[in-house]
Amino acid sequence: MTNPIRRLWNDYSTASPESKRRVQRALTPGWLVIVAVLAVWVLRNQQDQLRDIVDRLKTANRNWLVAVIVIEILSIWSVAYTYKLTLDRLGHKASTAYQFDLHLQRTGVNFAAPFGGAATAYVYVERMKRVGINRQDALLALIMRTLSVYGATVVVIVLTAALSGRPLFVIGAVIGLVAMILGLIALARQGQGDWKTILRWARRLPQKMQRQLVNAIDQFKEHRLTPADFLGTVATTLLTRICTLAMIYACVRAVGFTPDLYGIFLAYVASFVAARIIPVLYGMGAVEGSLTLSLQRSGVPADIAIGATLLFRFFDFFLPSLIGLAMYAWAERKNPSFRRLSVERVPTTSQREEAEDL
Repeated sequence: MTNPIRRLWNDYSTASPESKRRVQRALTPGWLVIVAVLAVWVLRNQQDQLRDIVDRLKTANRNWLVAVIVIEILSIWSVAYTYKLTLDRLGHKASTAYQFDLHLQRTGVNFAAPFGGAATAYVYVERMKRVGINRQDALLALIMRTLSVYGATVVVIVLTAALSGRPLFVIGAVIGLVAMILGLIALARQGQGDWKTILRWARRLPQKMQRQLVNAIDQFKEHRLTPADFLGTVATTLLTRICTLAMIYACVRAVGFTPDLYGIFLAYVASFVAARIIPVLYGMGAVEGSLTLSLQRSGVPADIAIGATLLFRFFDFFLPSLIGLAMYAWAERKNPSFRRLSVERVPTTSQREEAEDL
């Protein structure tokens, strides 16, 4: 007998983008109601613990808070530099400062839109058009960035397994790391436009992912891109992941606790998965819960775990989103051309990953 949950997931994963959006719109109010009910329950029944959390936040170490801000700026810069590298590969002269400003604006749009992926892609394409970069290359930059996100995340997951201390996980992680190193060597040795090795690997992927990867490779070939051209973007995307890990660590230190490295990696992976399961406002409720529980599981006291999670979400998501929204509104006030842009002229791409990097 077929597992009904698995069958339901298969139906959803193979549905059209419009059908997925209808499902998301239908489920969003229910999820927000659940989050609101849980928040009210906590406020009514956990007042003593909330006071302890507030006290810890008030007395948070200022030096670590400054470190959090510096790490966040470095994280955004790494995303901007990734786009600069990508556009340089496509034959355009890109400014890191402009990409930095644009990424913040897209974060604000993602915050304002219930499901900001398509909206942020529209903003990126329109802004790139203003500086003379055509729509196809702008979309290709988004695709390269998304593929780099997947690659960097796999590295973090393998490292998490290596740090777990469980023999089976450690052995698997070592094998995975060796395989990745050999894969990078193979990629670096590929000739101009030679994607044969990647295409052979792609046949082992699920059909939908295989089709997406093959379509992307066809576009890369048109631009004479080689697999080695991705190494720089994967490296800078991995830097973004390291910044996120460092920020979680700094937030825990700011409220007076020294966590172990495995706990930080586990918290990051759990929050990453939660944000994919609940895409509303980048996993509102789910990310906070997964971060808190993961930190507690690694030995962090409950009040410190909650306080660190609140700090992380404020500096990593809410503050950049509000700043980005203000920057976007100001940019549109000076040049309202985006309001005249036809939505039909810009293809939809999946860019939910972008919010995670802020």
